[in-house]
Amino acid sequence: MESGAGVVIVGGGPSGLLLAHLLLSNPRAEFLPVRIFESRGDPSIPIPTYKTRQYSVGLSARGGNAISHVDGLWEAVQEKGILTSQFVVHTGSQSIALKRNPDKPSLLISQRALASTLISELRNHYPKDQLEIHFEKHCVWADFDAHTVTFGRRNEEPVQYNLLVGADGVRSTVRQEFIKQQGFNYQQINMPYTFKVLHVSRPPVLTPNAVHTFRRSKNEVEGQQSWFNFLNLLGRAKGSSIRYGCFPAPGDEMSVLIEWTPSSTPDDLLKITSPTELKEFIEKYMPPLKVSLEAAEAFIKQRPTSSMKVKCSRFHDANGKAVLVGDAAHAMSNALGQGCNSSLQEREISDAIEKYSQKQVKEDHAAAYLSEHAFPQAQWILPFFLLGNISSSI
Repeated sequence: MESGAGVVIVGGGPSGLLLAHLLLSNPRAEFLPVRIFESRGDPSIPIPTYKTRQYSVGLSARGGNAISHVDGLWEAVQEKGILTSQFVVHTGSQSIALKRNPDKPSLLISQRALASTLISELRNHYPKDQLEIHFEKHCVWADFDAHTVTFGRRNEEPVQYNLLVGADGVRSTVRQEFIKQQGFNYQQINMPYTFKVLHVSRPPVLTPNAVHTFRRSKNEVEGQQSWFNFLNLLGRAKGSSIRYGCFPAPGDEMSVLIEWTPSSTPDDLLKITSPTELKEFIEKYMPPLKVSLEAAEAFIKQRPTSSMKVKCSRFHDANGKAVLVGDAAHAMSNALGQGCNSSLQEREISDAIEKYSQKQVKEDHAAAYLSEHAFPQAQWILPFFLLGNISSSI
């Protein structure tokens, strides 16, 4: 192995950062230093919440257990999030609690806050000769034969590695080199979900430590009730409808995820270009939300995010001394909130990359299948599926 080449982690998201913690907490000479290259800016630099497009991810016991392998790290992460065990569906004037399990709460935390905490803890515990973190470094090329990776422009000096970790997301550059390797099968599917994120103060009528989901329609707001609400739950109500989820955040705030499919695009909302008009629209048709003009302007400027599913036949290349983690390996539907939790499970890389790949591929493919089939495909079954969840939580 190349002396001093160490580990190069492409991507500074939660999975890559947690892996850096695990490698450094049990250091081996060939894996030092650990160098992290992130294409975006430093998440530790504060920016107003309403300018971000990140909503809270839910860390279940799987994610919490993975983080807990580093002493004191889970406690530091918990301080930046909200513990919740309740999920509330709002339809018409009715509010239905689907889950109450106080013994096994999930931690809601924004990806930016999670990444910022992981970075701060790395900086606090490891010297510069063991750890390097570089921001605004875009990966353009990986060479498995030479064991190098290039950032910036292709004519720049490549970086040598003993182990390359592709943690660079759903549109991974490192994965492009995997695709060239014999026996690597890869599938990418554009999911029929698009979303934008709005940040608001928590309305007093919404329970502080619960996730709230709504489906509203102009018809409903204008007075059509009862039987309409049932049709709305099935997705068969006529007229423009908006589906949104409200996730609690520190400081008595909420991140609001507004999601749609090609057949349910909220055109009346998305065509608005005036912050004042958007504020009026949301407060009329998306109760009980109240929106600041700054948040409304940021929402208008925000680019919609599309969902994508990624499936790889393996997560390692032994000759290239490279592995894939996180969304680069297994992006999936957010229906069960398992994407981030699956990413944080990938802690066995430092022991044997082939063993890691064989084990993790099976687990992550199973999690992706469950996420994709979390809800009935036939819309008419959905109310009965939800009623079953309600009765089981009583």
